[in-house]
Amino acid sequence: MIKIAHRGISAQAPENTRAAFNKMLPLGVSWLETDIDISSDNQLILIHDNQVDRTSDSEGEVNHKSFSELQKIDFGGWFGTDFVGEHIVTLDWLIDFINANQLNVNFELKTAVTEDNQQYYLKRVVSALNRVNSGSDMIVSSFNLELLEKYHQLMPQVAIGVLIEGPLPDNILILAQKIDAKYIHPDVTYLTQNQVSYLVENQLAVNVWTVDDDLMAIELEKWGVNAIFTDFPET
Repeated sequence: MIKIAHRGISAQAPENTRAAFNKMLPLGVSWLETDIDISSDNQLILIHDNQVDRTSDSEGEVNHKSFSELQKIDFGGWFGTDFVGEHIVTLDWLIDFINANQLNVNFELKTAVTEDNQQYYLKRVVSALNRVNSGSDMIVSSFNLELLEKYHQLMPQVAIGVLIEGPLPDNILILAQKIDAKYIHPDVTYLTQNQVSYLVENQLAVNVWTVDDDLMAIELEKWGVNAIFTDFPET
């Protein structure tokens, strides 16, 4: 079973920062997960929340700030004094990092931009992801199925995953087939062994979030889960 570093090694460093990604290397972790958003002046950046409040010393909507404004914000001090001065990471930086270190990646499409701007956002994402070396495995996922389907139409060669928050819907197979998804990414809190068996029997690989308990990880592997997203991928 694959262990995917959730926003980098986010148990040891502030999530989605250079520090969190760099900590993967000495640990031999080959898969990472991160979130692609966009600044007000159309720079693709890595951040999970729609606001900067939780993971920085500032506040406000990500999409309402320019890249230069985001660069002035400290994204490390909230985690610990050793990380003061960590800046927001661009998608371009991460792709260079992935290529240099032969890593695999799950990109989550996460943006609060208006529907009118989605196509531009997606075109920027596709342009950037075309730079990822062919030797790297790549998955693109989202909770927003409409956004995910639009992305897949632009870049059909990359496998996509349906992110599910809360209980797995009864029509999950139909939802996945409609957009040609190869992966289901369910919430570990609600997942059952029978559901994993059902998905696997229908040729859908299951990548579960977020699993930080070793005993649960062992159980999920027995169930036939393909991968887990975890803050502790080295264990």
